[in-house]
Amino acid sequence: MNTEKNNSRIREGVELRDLIKMQTEVGLIESMFQSKTLTAIVIIIIILLGGFFMFLSKVAG
Repeated sequence: MNTEKNNSRIREGVELRDLIKMQTEVGLIESMFQSKTLTAIVIIIIILLGGFFMFLSKVAG
């Protein structure tokens, strides 16, 4: 089996800007700029996760 086909490589013609745009975080931020609902959901999730971890630290400590 030829393993050269299965390995993904960066081609010479790919720019750094395109590689950055492929990142999940960049896609999320771009989507958040377009959607108020997504922004609200992400903020609520961050607050809930922060509260949960604060609760866990108080229970453990």
